[in-house]
Amino acid sequence: MPLFHTVVLTSLAMLAFAANSLLCRMALQSQAIDAASFTAVRLVSGALILALAVRLRRAPAAGVGN
Repeated sequence: MPLFHTVVLTSLAMLAFAANSLLCRMALQSQAIDAASFTAVRLVSGALILALAVRLRRAPAAGVGN
């Protein structure tokens, strides 16, 4: 992978982590949801996104036949 792509992807990942931290603080600061429920929502949504990513990335089977 070229250096430029590595730098861009690393920067995007760092921005995503920073945004996630800020959003978590905002959500928990207003006390609209308790920490345990918030964590459960985050875990379930993360699992769904990972499952979607795996499903979209799965390569079609080559040479399948009899």
